[in-house]
Amino acid sequence: MGGLAAAKKLLKKGASGSPGKGLQTLIDHGRADLLLEACVLSPKFASLFTQEERDEAQSRLDAIPAYGFRRRVPPGEIRIDDLDGNMKWREGAAQRVIVNAYERNEKARKACIAKHGTRCAACDMTFSKVYGDIGEGFIHVHHIKPLAAIRVEYEIDAIKDLVPVCPNCHAMLHTYDPPLSVSELREILLQQRKLS
Repeated sequence: MGGLAAAKKLLKKGASGSPGKGLQTLIDHGRADLLLEACVLSPKFASLFTQEERDEAQSRLDAIPAYGFRRRVPPGEIRIDDLDGNMKWREGAAQRVIVNAYERNEKARKACIAKHGTRCAACDMTFSKVYGDIGEGFIHVHHIKPLAAIRVEYEIDAIKDLVPVCPNCHAMLHTYDPPLSVSELREILLQQRKLS
C-alpha cells in the first residue's frame, strides 16, 4: 500500500489500540522518537499529513510516559553507585538525601554471571585478565530495563533481563535515560576503534 498510505491508515482514530510488542519495546528502550507518530510530527514529513492526523499523532505521543523518550544525562548526574542502593556517601557538609532504592536480587545476579560469565558484554574486558587475581569474578550487572522505570516489584529473568558489564561501560550505558542498549554501546566502541 506504500509507506504514506500505511501511515495514514495507522493514524485513524481507534486504529492504535494498545501498543504491539515492537512498539512497546521502542517505548521501553526510550526510543519513542522512532515511532510512526514521532515521524509524522517531524518537520521533514509533517506536510504530508493533515492537521487532524498530526493532532492524533501528538495525542498518542502525549500518552507515552516520560521514560519512553531518551534524554542525555549530564555527566554530573551519572551515579552508578546509586544504582546499587549505596545512598550513604557524603562529602563536605552533612546533608539529608531521600531517594527510592530498588531492591536487587543477589541470586539473579549470580544466575546472570553463571550464564554469561564475567566478560563485559560491551567491550569484552575481563577484570582477571587485566588485574590478575584481584579482578577474579568482578563485574557489574546491568538491568536491561531499568528498575526505576518499572517502579514496581516484578519477576526478573536473570538470563534475558541482566547483562554483565564493566563499570566504565555501565556508566556509559547510563549517559542516556533510559539507558543505551549494550548493542548501541558496542557500535559506539566499534566506531571509536575505527577512528583510532
